[in-house]
Amino acid sequence: MSIASDLINIIEVKTYNALDLQQFFLEFTFGNIVGMYLAQNHNIPNLAKKLEEMKKDLNAKKKLPSS
Repeated sequence: MSIASDLINIIEVKTYNALDLQQFFLEFTFGNIVGMYLAQNHNIPNLAKKLEEMKKDLNAKKKLPSS
């Protein structure tokens, strides 16, 4: 046996048929629509801003002068 055939046997190649792609696009589109609705109609926190605030708080605590 050659190395190439061994690699082919080791690596599983996933093939996608048309129904898999349709399901992916349907789920992706539905997820985006739900996400847009929630973002517009509910008070969802902005995670990027929250993480920045947490970083600033941690950096401020690190920089406190030691007595």
